[in-house]
Amino acid sequence: MVKINWSKFKSERGTALFLVDLFMINLVLVNLLYILVEWNFTINFVNSFLLEWVPSFHAWYDTHLHQNFYWYDLFFLSIFILEFTIRWFLAVYHKHHHKWFFYPFIHWYDVLGCIPLAQFRFLRILRLGSMLFRLHKMGVINLREWYLFSIFNRYSAVIVEEISDRVVINVLEGVQDELKLGTPVASRIIVEVIRPQKDVLVEWLSSRITTASEQHYERYQEQLKIYVNRKVGEAVRNNPDVKDIAAIPLVGSTITTKLEKAVASITYSVIEGIMLDLSSPENTKIISELADVTMDMLLLQEEDEELNKMSVEMINQSIEILKDQVKVKRWQEAG
Repeated sequence: MVKINWSKFKSERGTALFLVDLFMINLVLVNLLYILVEWNFTINFVNSFLLEWVPSFHAWYDTHLHQNFYWYDLFFLSIFILEFTIRWFLAVYHKHHHKWFFYPFIHWYDVLGCIPLAQFRFLRILRLGSMLFRLHKMGVINLREWYLFSIFNRYSAVIVEEISDRVVINVLEGVQDELKLGTPVASRIIVEVIRPQKDVLVEWLSSRITTASEQHYERYQEQLKIYVNRKVGEAVRNNPDVKDIAAIPLVGSTITTKLEKAVASITYSVIEGIMLDLSSPENTKIISELADVTMDMLLLQEEDEELNKMSVEMINQSIEILKDQVKVKRWQEAG
């Protein structure tokens, strides 16, 4: 049972257009049924079957409908053309399109369906679909409540996904082929992508440096202190001058031990001060300038062959990941 939302009709004109659509839908259905029966009647097997088993119907249909098929079809066509012409006139009058001649191009299926040739007759089913969709768009009917529409929607989604996936994969493979030909990808990325966003990237890099120093220094503070003490101790003990001091009787070992601890403490204090300064708001400008210099050094490498090769490899790997994702059949996952 088709539910009609009469509240969508806000004027007599809207109701009249709906009644015209309803009449045309039924007329198209009758015409398509007539075409389908006529097509079957022309099949030798069907024609022979009807002649043998229902000769009266065969004689009636042959005399009244089959022999006059083209005249009856022209009758339907005349109504379709009249309705199409009126809608075209209304579209021009209400300025629905930018140019007056846009209407037949937009409604090309109606134009083809009006061609009185056997190859175009079944295209009139598109006219039926367009009318139903127009009523659905107006909110007069809800096609989603129709069982046939849900089946059509499901399988059309599968077809669209399969076609679009194939197109996307072909495009990505084309990009990979371009990369293999030695396209200067790194240079274009630096010039067209990174350089216009330099200020944003510098701000992001400086904030990441500040955040990293704040969050991770305290966590690894003890390990850093042990590492500094060990490396400083090794350097002090291996230093020739310190070895000479250690050779002094009685006080040499004490002096070298004190010296090792002092140097380690000074070194660790310097490192700790640097890390604390990095997270200090007062040094944000310095960090930003450091990030800015880093970005400038990167941008100067736009002709670097090694960078270009590395960029191509990363892009290729990224495209492979995209292709794997595109190949996933979501309609299969949906069941």
